[in-house]
Amino acid sequence: MSKHQHDEPRAKRAARESAARSALGDLGRHAGLGFQFAAVLALFALAGWWLDGKLGTQPWLLVLGCLLGAVGATIALVRAVPPSRPPRG
Repeated sequence: MSKHQHDEPRAKRAARESAARSALGDLGRHAGLGFQFAAVLALFALAGWWLDGKLGTQPWLLVLGCLLGAVGATIALVRAVPPSRPPRG
């Protein structure tokens, strides 16, 4: 391989690879947040369903579990995502 076959300077290639790694890291982080949201909601819904079966209160504890799970998952999501910055102009 000759030196001219690599037209792209190392700094540009390193910057592009770093951006790709950053994008993959962001993707993993956001996918994890989505999984966490779904898991919290499902856990509270299942707990409500189970308690309904034990106490004979169908469907009220299931509904309450879904609502509490949604609120808890939303609070966790809002805390995990940083606020957006206004665009510079």
